Amino acid sequence: MTQIPNIGKPAASALEHIGITQLEELTQFDEKNLLKLHGLGPKAARILKDALQTSGLKFKEEEQLTYSPDFLISGSLCCNNAPKREVIRDFLILAYMNDKKAEALLVTEMLLPKLPSQITALHIYNILTHGKEGAANGTVITADGQTHHWAYFIEFENHKKDARIKNISSYSKSVCDS
Repeated sequence: MTQIPNIGKPAASALEHIGITQLEELTQFDEKNLLKLHGLGPKAARILKDALQTSGLKFKEEEQLTYSPDFLISGSLCCNNAPKREVIRDFLILAYMNDKKAEALLVTEMLLPKLPSQITALHIYNILTHGKEGAANGTVITADGQTHHWAYFIEFENHKKDARIKNISSYSKSVCDS
């Protein structure tokens, strides 16, 4: 593994805050999305891109998302022609954006507990769907250095591919990184 090059303290702290300490870990992120991290600017991104190229690596290709929040999104984002995965992914993004109006397009009722504010990063580990059921898990990192682990268990209103979310059970645990 290769250390992150000297990109300045704010940029290095921003990467460390989301758990990136090695150059190879940057291949999980696209450059545009990574620039959403507070403290990581175009100069740092250029240095990282050059270091990746020198090591024969590159940033991940940018994934086209329906919604584009001001926080970093990573993980299981590709829906691979699975409409309900896309509904869950978009729901998660909208929920953490706190966009209730748009979120209502995907959910029959607002069923979520109060979510953390000032999100700096959303990482989706898994999204699974089968019939009327789905599940997702991941982490959210907030500006105050806390990591919130979450899991959602989802029931859709029917089996159809355009079904909205009917019910959500959620579990979360906050861990202070300080």
